[in-house]
Amino acid sequence: MSALGESGPTGDIDMARPDVVVIGGGPVGLAAAVDLGVRGLAVLLVDAGDGAANYPTAESIDARTMEWLRQLGIADAVERSGFPDLYPRDISFVTRLSGYELTRFRRPDNARRREPTTGVSPEGPVWWPKFWFDTALRDRALELPNVALRYRWRCEGISQTEHAVTAHLVAADGTRHDAASQYLLACDGARSTVREQLGIRMEGSRAEAVWEGAFVEIPDLLATIELDPAVQYYTLRPRRSIFGSLNGKDLWRVTYPLAAGESPTDEDVIATIRDCIGIPDIPVVLRDSRLWAGHTVVAASYRQGRVFLAGDAAHQMWPSGGHGMNTGIGDVHNLAWKLAAVVRGGAGERLLASYQAERKPVAVRNTARAAANYRADLALPTDAVLDDPEVAGERARRAAARLVRATREAEWRSLGVQLGYRYDGSPIVVPDGTVEPADEPTSYEPAARPGHRAPHVVLPDGRSTLDLFGGGFVLLHTGAAMDPRLWDEAFHARHVRLDIVDVSRAQLAEAYPAELVLVRPDGIVAWSGKQADPDIASIVETVLGIGAGRC
Repeated sequence: MSALGESGPTGDIDMARPDVVVIGGGPVGLAAAVDLGVRGLAVLLVDAGDGAANYPTAESIDARTMEWLRQLGIADAVERSGFPDLYPRDISFVTRLSGYELTRFRRPDNARRREPTTGVSPEGPVWWPKFWFDTALRDRALELPNVALRYRWRCEGISQTEHAVTAHLVAADGTRHDAASQYLLACDGARSTVREQLGIRMEGSRAEAVWEGAFVEIPDLLATIELDPAVQYYTLRPRRSIFGSLNGKDLWRVTYPLAAGESPTDEDVIATIRDCIGIPDIPVVLRDSRLWAGHTVVAASYRQGRVFLAGDAAHQMWPSGGHGMNTGIGDVHNLAWKLAAVVRGGAGERLLASYQAERKPVAVRNTARAAANYRADLALPTDAVLDDPEVAGERARRAAARLVRATREAEWRSLGVQLGYRYDGSPIVVPDGTVEPADEPTSYEPAARPGHRAPHVVLPDGRSTLDLFGGGFVLLHTGAAMDPRLWDEAFHARHVRLDIVDVSRAQLAEAYPAELVLVRPDGIVAWSGKQADPDIASIVETVLGIGAGRC
């Protein structure tokens, strides 16, 4: 595992003609490079920065992202990262860090990550700070001979024709290079150069508030305060703030909202952090700080020609709930297999058109959820009485604790957000007429119906059904007599891999009631039905985006 804050590779660009150019080397861009790379595509990733995590963000990795990492063989890398495996992922609400704890949401540590998802997933959410999460993705990308990572290369613009897209790149030393490819994926963040050049507008509510963010070292914090460890402490006094642990010891990211016109100096930032701790002279070393604005916006279009948007280039949301980066990785998980199928020549244009049709509603849903979490936090009291040691203070703290429990717990009970998104209405999904389960943010109901995540079931050899997915399409059948040749021939003719897996009805009857279930490479059910005379040609044409419409 690379060292904390280590820069990424740079140098000349010597890849003659990549299939896909990825702009942006953050976690979403790296995820794209890996997912495309393991599918055999030639990928060039460029990023204007040096790749070092000088200001770490996005520590919360959800269960769906962990399932994707499992398919790539790197989910267990969290156990070898620099974040302590046994450090509790608790969320603590306090007056000040040296004051009173109001309540605590207890969550298992990374070592016990699967406990909250027992029965619905072989994985579970983890706390994986950027220092090590980005590094795990980068290390996996560097293992792939068909993937090239080049940091310190800035994309200053793009041009495209009917047959190719070209990224106009400039290195830190002024060297210029035009990288032509079949497709380009813009993962270049909220201020996306690519999106701006394409003129794609963001829809929603921008700049809802401005926050200060500080990356700090506080050597004595955990030893000084009388609180059990937590990955996040939410303080209400003297102003609301969030202390997020970055290494389980002395490194923290502290964020807090600013009043209109407030422009803090470095000294102001340190003073505010000390106030929220409640210890005026505690040592605080400011490593980096920056202002950031909260948005609830989604791109009007996810694609223009041969260019696609993903991650913050396509949607920006409040970090409340940790859905931003995970939604971006979901974008990549959805798009990579589609690009691979089209590049190989077997899929149709509707397959690429389905990217926006499927992912934009998820972004709208998740940005709204994050905004609701943010509004719930704003409603919490910050009155001085919370510091009062007398009866009035005790009464106020009990009331605040009840409010926190009633309104804030949903942010950390979000399995429905993580696993329950669905692609109903997609042009490449064949509906089966079954009733759609409710989309509940806090709970998840598995459903092996088209457009939904294929359910997790433990197989006799100890694997999950999810371990069958990720490469090509998978056709699950229940052991009844069937002739696989027509299915094989239909997919083979399109240069798309199909694995046919014979499973007994006893194993999967409850989770997979249909006789046949066709699962896409991203683990989404594409079609389900009976053995009797399925119209295989029409099914394959639909799920690969060939022809005019659905079956």
